[in-house]
Amino acid sequence: MPFFCRFKTTWALFCLLALLGLSSLASSAQAVPVTTKYYSLELPADWVVVNGPGKVKDAIQVLLGQKDHKASILIIVGPAKAGEAEAAVKANAQRLGGSTPVQRQGQWEFTFEQQGVKGYGIVREDKASNVLLMMLVSGDLKMANFVYNIRGPYKALMPLKPQLP
Repeated sequence: MPFFCRFKTTWALFCLLALLGLSSLASSAQAVPVTTKYYSLELPADWVVVNGPGKVKDAIQVLLGQKDHKASILIIVGPAKAGEAEAAVKANAQRLGGSTPVQRQGQWEFTFEQQGVKGYGIVREDKASNVLLMMLVSGDLKMANFVYNIRGPYKALMPLKPQLP
């Protein structure tokens, strides 16, 4: 079973990691560009890298957090088989208790709420390169809009702002 379908991080753990990491980093870390072999992203001054970029199996994972604990973003990118995006988005929407995923503008989208915190997930794939991107955004969603300025060699992976209900 592919890594993206076995993604078992619960939302509570995700929030806990973000809060713990931000608590220790908020006072000392400077916002810096995040660069991986799949993408690069400029962080606003009030965002930090909480964890990563790190390798999990064959994928690269990065956890970003807003310094005042208002929002967080988890980005996972790695190799995948063509067509794996649909299975990955359905599995993760179900694990997070999210809405039924829909496909719009070449990406799969779903919304969720965990412990009163709203969020959304996006899954995109570059079928030609066999690469998959999964992104989970939570908290103040407008604060995370900078993530749509992501750049990289895999144009099909670049996320678009979702059409949230």
